[in-house]
Amino acid sequence: MPPKVRPKDGRAAFFVVEPDRARLAELATRLRDGRLKPFVGAVRPLAEAPAAFAPGKTIIRVTED
Repeated sequence: MPPKVRPKDGRAAFFVVEPDRARLAELATRLRDGRLKPFVGAVRPLAEAPAAFAPGKTIIRVTED
């Protein structure tokens, strides 16, 4: 069920994500082929994960590999 509480200064979107192996594989292929270019706002170490939850796309780096 969608939440009944709405933000005062914006809008809310309710959605459910269901995993789909074939679609995820296609996205990975597009990424490798350069047909998909994600916009990354920041890359932060795992220690900074709590502070990383902000608007935009942030990658949490778990290892230094």
